[in-house]
Amino acid sequence: MLEQKKIKILIVDDDEDIRSSICQRLELEGFDALWAKNGRVALDYLVAMTDENLPRLILLDYMMPVMNGQDFCNEKNKFERLADIPVVMMTASGNLINIMDRIDDDANGYMAKPLDDQTILKMIKHFISAEDLEAQAPDCLSI
Repeated sequence: MLEQKKIKILIVDDDEDIRSSICQRLELEGFDALWAKNGRVALDYLVAMTDENLPRLILLDYMMPVMNGQDFCNEKNKFERLADIPVVMMTASGNLINIMDRIDDDANGYMAKPLDDQTILKMIKHFISAEDLEAQAPDCLSI
């Protein structure tokens, strides 16, 4: 029997505790959680990947050193093969509306930190089809 490939989700955050927490939760749900510590590392990683190994969703911190979330989105969208990967921007900033206005066309969704498991899983369900999720982990994501 062939093993089903896990759905890949890339977490980009400079805070190691946040990255680790999200990765652990996603792995418990049956996903292949990839991570990068800033936008530059994430972009280099994506560019080097083969098409079949690209993530289906990117959870991206807005404020990071080296390359922030907005700059990452601008650069990612210059690559045709990466442009269609949805990006959910995460921010601890108190003014989520202001950030949404500034980067309206760059991100596909937004989440305010601190994140909770239910919000993360609901966001995944929004961007990944129910059929793919059911095939991935039929007993998981029971929100």
